[in-house]
Amino acid sequence: MEVGLAVGGAFISSALNVLEMFQKHTNDVRLLKKLRTTLLCFQAVLSDAENTQASDQFVSQWFNELLDAVDTAENLMEQVNYEALRLKVEGQHQNLAETSNHRVSDAFFLDIKDKLEDTIEILEDLQKKIGPLGLKEHFGLTKQETTTPSTSLVDNFDIFGRQNDFEDLIDRLLSEDANGKNLTVVPIVGMGGVGKTTLVQAVYNDEKVNDHFDLKAWHCVTEEYDAFRLTKGLLQQIGSCDSKGYDNLNQLQVKLKEGLSGRKFLVVLDDVWNDSYSEWDDLRNLFVQGRMGSKIIVTTRKESVALMMGSGAINVGTLSSEASWDLFKRHSLENRDPKEHPELEKVGKKIADKCGGLPLALKALAGILRCKSEVDEWRDILRSEIWELPSSFNVILPALMLSYNDLPPHLKRCFAYCAIYPKGYQFCKDQVIHLWIANGLVQQFHSGDQYFFELRSRSLFEKVPESEWKPEGFLMHDLINDLARNVSSNLCIRLEENKGSHMLEKCRHMSYSMGEGGDFEKLNSLFQSEKIKSFLPINIQLRDQIKLSKRVLHNLLPSLTSIRALSLSCYEIVELPNDLFIKLKFLRFLDVSRTKIKRLPDSICVLYNLETLLLSSCDDLEDLPLQMEKLINLRHLNISNTYLLKMPLHLSKLKSLDVLVGAKFLISDCGGLRMEDLGELHNLYGSLSILELQNVVDRRKALKAKMREKNHVEKLSLEWSGSSTADNSQTERDILDELCPHTNIKEVEITGYRGTNFPNWLADPLFYKLEKLSLCHCKDCDSLPALGQLRSLKFLSIREMHGITEVTEEFFGSLSFKKPFNSLEKLEFEDMPEWKQWHVLGNGEFPALEKLSIQNCPKLIGKLPENLSSLTELIISRCPVLNLETPIQLSNLQIFDVDDSPLFDDSELFGSQLEGMKQIEGLFIGECNSLTSFPFSILPSTLKEIGIFRCQKLKLEAPVGDMISSSYCNMFLEKLTLCGFDTSIDDISPELVPRARKLDVFSSQNLTKFFIPTATDSLSIWNCKNLEKLSGACGGTQMTHLRIIRCSKLKWLPEHMQELLPSLKELHLSYCPEIEFFPEGGLPFNLQMLEIRNCKKLVNGRKEWRLQRLSCLRELWINHDGSDEEILAGENWELPSSIQRLEVSNMKTLSSQLLKSLSSLEYLCIADIPQIQSMVEEGLPSSLSQLHLNDQHQLHSLPTEGFRYLTSLQSLVISSCHQLQSLSLPSSLSQLIIDDCPNLKLVKGMLTSCP
Repeated sequence: MEVGLAVGGAFISSALNVLEMFQKHTNDVRLLKKLRTTLLCFQAVLSDAENTQASDQFVSQWFNELLDAVDTAENLMEQVNYEALRLKVEGQHQNLAETSNHRVSDAFFLDIKDKLEDTIEILEDLQKKIGPLGLKEHFGLTKQETTTPSTSLVDNFDIFGRQNDFEDLIDRLLSEDANGKNLTVVPIVGMGGVGKTTLVQAVYNDEKVNDHFDLKAWHCVTEEYDAFRLTKGLLQQIGSCDSKGYDNLNQLQVKLKEGLSGRKFLVVLDDVWNDSYSEWDDLRNLFVQGRMGSKIIVTTRKESVALMMGSGAINVGTLSSEASWDLFKRHSLENRDPKEHPELEKVGKKIADKCGGLPLALKALAGILRCKSEVDEWRDILRSEIWELPSSFNVILPALMLSYNDLPPHLKRCFAYCAIYPKGYQFCKDQVIHLWIANGLVQQFHSGDQYFFELRSRSLFEKVPESEWKPEGFLMHDLINDLARNVSSNLCIRLEENKGSHMLEKCRHMSYSMGEGGDFEKLNSLFQSEKIKSFLPINIQLRDQIKLSKRVLHNLLPSLTSIRALSLSCYEIVELPNDLFIKLKFLRFLDVSRTKIKRLPDSICVLYNLETLLLSSCDDLEDLPLQMEKLINLRHLNISNTYLLKMPLHLSKLKSLDVLVGAKFLISDCGGLRMEDLGELHNLYGSLSILELQNVVDRRKALKAKMREKNHVEKLSLEWSGSSTADNSQTERDILDELCPHTNIKEVEITGYRGTNFPNWLADPLFYKLEKLSLCHCKDCDSLPALGQLRSLKFLSIREMHGITEVTEEFFGSLSFKKPFNSLEKLEFEDMPEWKQWHVLGNGEFPALEKLSIQNCPKLIGKLPENLSSLTELIISRCPVLNLETPIQLSNLQIFDVDDSPLFDDSELFGSQLEGMKQIEGLFIGECNSLTSFPFSILPSTLKEIGIFRCQKLKLEAPVGDMISSSYCNMFLEKLTLCGFDTSIDDISPELVPRARKLDVFSSQNLTKFFIPTATDSLSIWNCKNLEKLSGACGGTQMTHLRIIRCSKLKWLPEHMQELLPSLKELHLSYCPEIEFFPEGGLPFNLQMLEIRNCKKLVNGRKEWRLQRLSCLRELWINHDGSDEEILAGENWELPSSIQRLEVSNMKTLSSQLLKSLSSLEYLCIADIPQIQSMVEEGLPSSLSQLHLNDQHQLHSLPTEGFRYLTSLQSLVISSCHQLQSLSLPSSLSQLIIDDCPNLKLVKGMLTSCP
């Protein structure tokens, strides 16, 4: 693997650029040149060494020694470069030519001279071993792996999950070209092993295809494109003549062209790799004389081939889980009935999922299991890595290795580096490129972008579409990820998957999954790992506020002195150590985005090599170091979404800065940033915010910003602050007119604009990339621009436009636009107090609109667009006079949310509207006082969730007659919410509402009794103050979760809970003061979690709980008021030993003896316990790993004696213990958090145990 050696030439060349600084050391200059020459000698044999090391332990050892030597040499040269940069910065010079009086000192060079000589000696010894090891020189691409050529024969039973692709391809073959061309090329694209060839084989042998074409031919092209072999093979298949009589290419091609002329043919070129257009153009000329309707099918892994040879490629993706199992079952259980082997089927489905929908892997693993009938044998396959199985080396590995071997060396290195990412992780393109650059694999971002596109076009990366909440990302298929890991030779690892010091010794680039507990224990093995160059924490579960141990920041990271790329993104870091970066001199990439830091330490300014600094979404970041100009190599700075950070004036001194993302300019009229300053910046990328625009007084000032020249800005925010009214509306319009962005803009936000109308550019069709537009608080505007003309606009938000009384036809654009808003997907109107009328066209506007939201428009009375065929979500809120006279066409609507808006006064009209919603999934009605009954009987079965809120006149009525079978029996909701019925509803029986998996009943004050439905899994009853009785069916229910909160009159839980709720796993009781006992017989035996908060009588009667019988109980939370009394002797309050998590607050009878009986307890959180001092002195359970002590006002010390047996304790959190003066820490502790303990003075063991 060449990642470790990729930068050999790069860093030596960099060092030689500063040789003039060593003019007094001519002998030493020779050493540098000799080092470069020696390293270059290895380049020719690297490819052979990479391929051989897996099978030859001596080559592997030689390869590892070479990596170590190269690392040493690189670090020595990096020291030289860093010293040169330091002198340059300190001398305040602009280029190396001016550093002649600032040469490297004798002492510095003497310090590295001996190390340099030793390194050259090691490299020369390794060079001498090249011959004896039999390593060969390879200057071109090596393609050792081969596959068996495909044929047109097919097993029709293997076409699983491809019906749509199969039909699409058939249709294309049987249809005539729309442009009247004789020949059409249909490309089929997909990663290796995904089933492209199998799909084409099935189509090739289809009866309709056979009848449609005069002749057919199939040729497997493979990697080595050979025009002679291809032409000869096709000639033999069409039977034109005996090709043996022709021995040159011209004769063969003439004969082939004659054989195809005037005939309708189908030619399949399978497995094409060659993307040379000239060679394809020569080949295509052989087929142009065919009859109209002739077709060529091309299968390829490379998008570049598909784009070159044809259009409208069919992209073959991986199989669904169901289709994967069908294919796997076909080959593994063909002669066995799966129903007779249920255990094999259960394990087999997991094995099929493991293959990630790749047919090649599915068939290979199924082939292994075809003759295995023992379930343990199948489990062995499930537990094994696919790459460890024999089939991988025989089938899967060669097939996927072709994709790797076809890569040029620079792409091989970049691809192998991506082994750092775990399976299933969506990575960001920009991050990958920045990491490549930081590690010397790519020199410029533009080149990295091209490399990334090339890897993606070869089906090694697959794109994951962006969503409203998540930007565009990319994935590697699990087996492609395995391929990267295989070829990276453990130089790029995921820490969790590579245990053992031998792995870390070889590792250069490392990622790990961020977790709880500060991550110190996980990273402890990295101490003094000076070879690590990439340190990449990955937030796989997308959690917030992930803590990082201070010992990682203060002790571990400074020891990684070779590091080039460091990410701390998404950690809850408030500050970085002042001296963190002193020893990290080689750092080129630093990502502290999405952290809580308020400022960066000044030591960051000594990172003279730093090229990329990411600070986006640091919400608390207030300022940047004043000496940032020392970062003379900084090329990329991202400060987007740093709301407290203002644009620092000194950033203009960063002369190497190529990309500034998220710049925010506060325009000042007295000594601050000016529009001229903005005009001088040409490196702005991504988002740009210009604030305080009320300080721009005329058009000439706005013109100086040169906004039309900023072609890399994609998002523009323009904001006027304050409540002042403009003196001249035309001047305001002129200013906004001059702030017109470049036509590359994608998003525009305008807030507080003070003009009465908008300039024309806002609706200019030339903004063909504009997808998102927001107009907010433009209170003086009395009209909207012709936004319907923006062809690419997907999102439009119009809010707080107080001057708008009508939305007229002008809004849709000129009459020449037959389909206004043809791309708009989401439209929002909000807080429009004077808007009365919406003049709709009624001729197909909004053809793509998916979400329409109209909120707080109190005077709107006009009608809405009627034919919204694409609409999936409609929200109408706080529009009290908006009534519709006729139903809207909403056949595809999925979410219908109406709140405080009558919309339909007529109940029949409301029913008609609901009946037309054939795809509805979510229905939410709130504060509709005209609603007296709910038409459950006519609702479609597609509904998954219903919410009815504060409809005071609503009565629940049981269906009668035929309606019973047509609605309630067929409808099964995921969730039903009934909330805020103060007077209307006094009973919620199963016959009154549909069945629902999750049922929430809130604030229904007249509700006195409740019958638990049998089909409900989760039930929440909240703030029903008059509820007195819960009951249920004798046969029991399926319920697993029950929450009862603030039901002040409820005295009893349902009787016979063990029979009524046998599946109950979680029970939450809060603020139910009248519940005194659990029901007779106790709680259900399967209960796993019990929470009791502020239920005074219940807790004081705890001796009747009999919890010790609940062997499944894992979590217990009790929040009390301190009124509990000692239980008399002989009356035991026992807890089951199965409890693992316990939280108790304000219980004065909690004892150390009770806690010690909990042998499985791992997490203990206790608050406001008066007897806490005696409890810790007597000792706590030895099994504890986490201990939280909160609000312990009687706690004075945590003695060594009390902690002696806590040998497993890893995390200790102490909060608001105002009397605490001293504590002794156990040696096992890895995390300590102390908050609001003002009298704490003595902490023993702090130096060795504190994170």
